[in-house]
Amino acid sequence: MLTKAFQPLLLLVLVFISSLHSSSKHANAYPLSTRSRWIIDDSTNSRVKLVCGNWAGHLQPMIPEGLDRRPIRELVGELVKNNFNCVRLTYAIYMWTRHGNRIVNDTLNDLDLPEVVNGISKFNPSVLKMTHIEAFDAVVNEIGSQNVKVLFDNHVSEPKWCCDDDDENGFFHDRHFDPREWIHGLTLAAKHFHENHAVVAMSLRNELHGPRQNQRDWYKYMSKGALAIHETNPNVLVVISGLNYDTELQFLKKKPMNIDLGKKMVYETHLYSWSGIGTLKLKEIWTKQPLNRICGNSIEGLDERAGFLTTGENAVPLIFSEFGFDQSGSTIEDNRFLTCLQTYLVGRDLDWGLWAFHGGYYLREDKVHLDESFGVVDATWHSLRNTNFTHKFQLLQRKNQDPTSKHSNEYIMYHPLTGQCAQVNKNKEIEIGRCEKQKRWSYDGSQIFLSDSRKCLSASGEGLPVSVSDDCESKNSSWKTASLSKLHLSTVDKDGKEVCLHKDSNSSVVVSSKCICIHDDSLCLDDPMSQWFQLVATNV
Repeated sequence: MLTKAFQPLLLLVLVFISSLHSSSKHANAYPLSTRSRWIIDDSTNSRVKLVCGNWAGHLQPMIPEGLDRRPIRELVGELVKNNFNCVRLTYAIYMWTRHGNRIVNDTLNDLDLPEVVNGISKFNPSVLKMTHIEAFDAVVNEIGSQNVKVLFDNHVSEPKWCCDDDDENGFFHDRHFDPREWIHGLTLAAKHFHENHAVVAMSLRNELHGPRQNQRDWYKYMSKGALAIHETNPNVLVVISGLNYDTELQFLKKKPMNIDLGKKMVYETHLYSWSGIGTLKLKEIWTKQPLNRICGNSIEGLDERAGFLTTGENAVPLIFSEFGFDQSGSTIEDNRFLTCLQTYLVGRDLDWGLWAFHGGYYLREDKVHLDESFGVVDATWHSLRNTNFTHKFQLLQRKNQDPTSKHSNEYIMYHPLTGQCAQVNKNKEIEIGRCEKQKRWSYDGSQIFLSDSRKCLSASGEGLPVSVSDDCESKNSSWKTASLSKLHLSTVDKDGKEVCLHKDSNSSVVVSSKCICIHDDSLCLDDPMSQWFQLVATNV
């Protein structure tokens, strides 16, 4: 038993250890800065890749969704378990400027949501007595305690579901978008989280839209908003969105945003299967045109509208902060769109945010407990909605490029349809499996060599397994990218026929097979995704 003389010393030691533990939790959280197109952790000088789940808190109840389903700690634990290191946490400006002192329980009662009140009283009872801002604090603090970062996203001004062109919430000087109140709200939020190290980034506005859109006001007010955040909280990244539901930033080619945010300026872009690129506006386009063409055009359009920001002397980071798909897997258009978009995100190793993490809503468009079919977690908030999610997203969630790395580029052979990567089995055949066990490759524009060996990828014949071989001079060991999507790897077999890598749904082994729709034929509507293989550069 300790004597009284030693008890104060022990208390000091315990407090010191506790503070070290608390600091270690946040060691990699704050602050972040930019270096060319990359986001850098200032404490380690290495790249941070933000892999975010969108978590809605901007609707009428003005608290993050799901607090009536599970304790906050467990909700954040689902993010950690599923390999997210970031939350894009959405909020409404009016929460800060008009409802900051309003009590959560009062709001829920006014909205006539007894089921929600009962659920919160069971799992997070203290939240009911909090103000809305205090409820956000509770969620942000738990996110930070589990070493997850927060991108605090201004989604709307008026608390509601977003977005429609006529929602009066879409652009400056709309009924619910007074620029002065908006800047005041941004400033209040930036000041409030000034000392909270979990909040590493703040966005200006989600998906500007509607008939009032114009570039003159965009430059004027987005500059003012960005500077207001930066001057109030110079530690956070400032995330700047574009026009037309955040699909357009191409006007920056002619007129860059001329403001000084230090090393804190980041841009964001969004895309869904229905938003399309250029004239490609209909969701059905993914089933009514050749898929290689539509994917190739979409990737070109993404680079034209936003991706160009990550290249050249004045490159800046670009976060693909919203994309999503029906996680039930039943929507062909969404499945095709997602697989194509995966190749873009992986190929450029972009930071990103998936819509959505949450499984449903307290209240959305007058419907109580509406399910979110795009949610990572299901309506129970306990299970993955898409059982294949972990496989599908494994390489997207991995950091493949680091500007501080001293290693030269090698390649991972990636199969986006499954989300898996190439391995070599005991028979020297190529098969598809989990990406942490993937092999590395080099590619000289013709031969694809297994790294650290002189063995190369070789095709034996149509329908036969592709393997690694010592015979690297034959025609069937020479590979090129094919089709408008540039996602086919083709060679010729021993009979001189052009064949492509192919992953059959009934086997993990990769074979060579007749190429599917690699020529731009409007009548060729077969699905080529089983033959999409991508050489993804990595130096980590």
